[in-house]
Amino acid sequence: MFSYRYLLKQAWNITWKHKYLWFFGLFASLAAAGGSIEYQVLAQNLNKNLIDGSYGYLSNILATSELIKGFCLGIVDLFQYNIWVILNALTLILIALIIIVIFVWLAIASQAALVEDVKKIINSKKKDPVLNISNGLAVGHRNFWPVFGLNILIRLFVCLAFFIVSLPLLFMIISQASILVVVYTILFVIFIPIAVSLSLMMKYAIAFKVLEKKSFIDSLEAGWNLFMKNWLISLEMAVILFIINFLIGLGTLALLSITLFPLFFLGAVYQIYWLTTLVLLLGLAAVVFIGSAATTFQVSTWTSLFVRLREKGGLAKLERLFLKK
Repeated sequence: MFSYRYLLKQAWNITWKHKYLWFFGLFASLAAAGGSIEYQVLAQNLNKNLIDGSYGYLSNILATSELIKGFCLGIVDLFQYNIWVILNALTLILIALIIIVIFVWLAIASQAALVEDVKKIINSKKKDPVLNISNGLAVGHRNFWPVFGLNILIRLFVCLAFFIVSLPLLFMIISQASILVVVYTILFVIFIPIAVSLSLMMKYAIAFKVLEKKSFIDSLEAGWNLFMKNWLISLEMAVILFIINFLIGLGTLALLSITLFPLFFLGAVYQIYWLTTLVLLLGLAAVVFIGSAATTFQVSTWTSLFVRLREKGGLAKLERLFLKK
């Protein structure tokens, strides 16, 4: 019988017993850049009303474009200085680019490594299969470009969806026509579910690429077909994980407030700089530690769900409730 509880328990056991996976979780969380798309959409529109949330997203897009424009203008202005200033600046830019490339590689490779190793753990007949970080990164390296392409593709699709939804807001700045609110609402109802669906579909597409070695296009097609066949299960799982993530974040905030905030306040009041620095470092370490475990748990859950759907299929909770009636 299909059970979310079983899948969540399985994912938790994998996360807790195989803590080396947290290394992958640390860098895989960078690929999400603040969380999976569906969680960002839910959080953004729960914290704000629909229009304010979209205005915020639109302002982020505009801010990013201004940042890129400023960077390009800065590069042009750089060549007005002497050769040593130019060489020093270019060296710093090159070092920054190398660091960014390394982190991008680690983020994508870790994403693929997590999916592969979780599948091996699920299917292993032994209690503790022999797995390690180096083998996981090797798997991630082999799948780097397809998984990187899938991540970029979903970001482009989602940004396009949000841009289309936000278009009426641009005109609302100029005109206060009430019809624009109606147009915005219609676009929101159409494109936001599409953005969430694409995000969920992409999880399956990555699993198809890494676990079943399908081509890029075949992975997309297979991921879409699996999502459409199990869209309600996917949405229910996304909501469950969103609630779990929210509770983890709330618990982390409460824990840090109780344990570290009093020490930070004490150090700030009495100007004990080494104490405030230590507290900040401990807080950062705790957030990274918990975030790595949470990402590992999420990927483990989605991989467990993928394996279950591929082998036996499943029935959503709402479907089961209606069948009982």
